[in-house]
Amino acid sequence: MTAERQSPFLSGGPTRRDRLPVLVGPLVGVLAALVCGISVLTGVVVVHNMQQELTAARERLAVLENLFAGFTGEDQAVDLSENDGVMTPDDGDHGAVRVKRDGPALGGRCPQGPPGPAGRDGVAGRDGRDGVQGSAGPTGPVGLQGPAGDKGDTGPPGRDGAPGEGGSVYTRWGRKTCAGNSEAELVYSGVAGGTAHNLPGGGTNYQCLPTNPQWGRYEDGRQGAKAYMYGAEYQLDRNVPFGSTSLHDDDVPCAVCYVPTRGGKLMIPARNTCPTGWTQEYDGYLMAGHYNHPGAKEYVCVDEQPEAVTGGQANDNGALFYPVEARCGSLPCPNYVEGRELTCVVCTK
Repeated sequence: MTAERQSPFLSGGPTRRDRLPVLVGPLVGVLAALVCGISVLTGVVVVHNMQQELTAARERLAVLENLFAGFTGEDQAVDLSENDGVMTPDDGDHGAVRVKRDGPALGGRCPQGPPGPAGRDGVAGRDGRDGVQGSAGPTGPVGLQGPAGDKGDTGPPGRDGAPGEGGSVYTRWGRKTCAGNSEAELVYSGVAGGTAHNLPGGGTNYQCLPTNPQWGRYEDGRQGAKAYMYGAEYQLDRNVPFGSTSLHDDDVPCAVCYVPTRGGKLMIPARNTCPTGWTQEYDGYLMAGHYNHPGAKEYVCVDEQPEAVTGGQANDNGALFYPVEARCGSLPCPNYVEGRELTCVVCTK
């Protein structure tokens, strides 16, 4: 039977106190190894924490550098969400800080980073002020004529024209000259004429024919269908209204007169004075053709002091001048009087 081997620590020989150094040495070595391992682990943790703190410090320093550079540099956008994921915004660009960058910050210790992404559109600016009005452009072509507009209201009466503007012309029957009490100028002197009293056709108005006629194309003698011009005579078988019958059957003279300073002319029957503001050229008595003759004639004003054409005393009839009497009925009497000879006046203004 083999003897059982004993542990040197239990074997006889030296005592336990003698074996203590032998036990302490390995234990110390184990403890030292444990302490060293713990220290190493602690150092790793510390270094890791320091690295995180250093990274955070660098990020803060970069922000400060960018803010500092913003006072002198150009406008750039720095997105902190791109710096190793330290700041990660939920959405949008909340993690972006707009700073001024002008080259390396703080004396060039850090190089300039790449340009950041474009920012969002800013708020629309206010409307600018109106510009200065430009010069007028060239005149365009004339457009088409539009339709005629509605007729406008009648305007107020115009002012009276200058006195005598245009002048006026009148005939003084029974005289060879114009009235001496006015500014009338003699245009020509002549003889009265018209259609014969016994003919139903021809003209109805008296004519003042000049004494020196002018001819155009003519053929002497009576030919074909024509109208006739006769001379005119007074028919005065009583002394009224001219105070004498001496001019009975005498030829009637006339004068055409022009008033340059007065443009209006008026013959008024049954009056021998002009209205206020009018100038009287002459007055006399109203005369016309006989009421029972076929050849009717107009009413004219014969001067109250008639003359006769020299050498025209023969009774050749032709167009005749008869005084005109009033007849009551449709003509109001009074103021008119049955059978009374009517006066007349010629006025200008």
